Amino acid sequence: MKFKIKFADQIVGLFILISLVAFSGIIIIMGINQRWFAKNYYFKSEFNSSASIAPGTGIQMRGFQIGKIDKVTLNDENKVDVEFYIYDTYYHKVKKSSLLELSVSPIGLGSALLFHPGREGDVLEEWSFIPTADSIEGQSIIEQELADIPVKDDTITRLLSNVNPVLENVNRTLVAVTRTLTEVNRAISGQGSGPLTGIIGDINDATSKLPATMDNVNSVVDSVDEVVIGVQDRVAVLLDQVEELLQATQTTVANVNGITGNLEETTDALRDPTGLIPKLLDPQGSLKTILDDDDALFNRIISITDDVERSVRNIQQIISSLNSEVPKIASVLNETKSAIEKAQDVLEGVKNNPLIRGGVPERAVQESLYNSMREGSFDE
Repeated sequence: MKFKIKFADQIVGLFILISLVAFSGIIIIMGINQRWFAKNYYFKSEFNSSASIAPGTGIQMRGFQIGKIDKVTLNDENKVDVEFYIYDTYYHKVKKSSLLELSVSPIGLGSALLFHPGREGDVLEEWSFIPTADSIEGQSIIEQELADIPVKDDTITRLLSNVNPVLENVNRTLVAVTRTLTEVNRAISGQGSGPLTGIIGDINDATSKLPATMDNVNSVVDSVDEVVIGVQDRVAVLLDQVEELLQATQTTVANVNGITGNLEETTDALRDPTGLIPKLLDPQGSLKTILDDDDALFNRIISITDDVERSVRNIQQIISSLNSEVPKIASVLNETKSAIEKAQDVLEGVKNNPLIRGGVPERAVQESLYNSMREGSFDE
């Protein structure tokens, strides 16, 4: 026996219709929630990086999502072009001097793209350019307080946002120090082009010229030694000549003293009335005998007088020679003194020169390769 339901086709069709209506209602509700049937207004902006601004990223304003990012591209100036849209229910807030701000959590809790509406002005047309808060135009808008930017209550975020510029300054300082150290290393290695490289090159040149300078100093010292030795020899010769002159003067003075003594004795003999004069004046005395010797005594006296006169002239010449040599001796002694002082200054300068670390090396004494016969022993 067959079982039949009356109006079965109608009931199935009704269920299908109800299902379609329900499905359509669900689709419509989902579309309404997804804003399939609402109008979106598109705008443009520019960022330095595409980090945290991928397509589909929501745009927040006071905690409400008012739009999304639609497209992100890299332009020819290595900037990031962003196309985003604002819901029609918030389109009236997109006024002149509006800003976009990418807020990144410093402790790694995510990021958010914030929209700050302008305080005054007309509503912007679709596809208008909206600057970012970190751009030059955005900074100008913030300084003039043309955008409605809420006060951030997150103390940690504010402190960490202040730390970020400090870290950037530290990073730039470290980069500058690194570059400076690199330049210093290049200058020390002789590869740089700055003044420090020139100084290092001058030091290297001075160091390379130091042996030649030492040779010149040694030659100067040798020349000073030769000058001192020559002066000493000359002084020794002059002293010998002075000693000979003094000895000759002493001999001449002794002769003069002897002649003076003889004259005194002769004068005493002439004063004695019983002495030589009466005997000489006696007609039978020696005077007559002497006077009758064909001028032999007279000639003898004349020769003695000539000898005395020559001796006196020699004494005068010796004295004048001594007088003329005394300034020369004094000048030679002064020159010797100044030469010795200059030699001492030169030796002191050489000793105090910081470039000469080892000082002037002492001259090595060459020992004789052959022993003298006197050094041997004659003991058998």
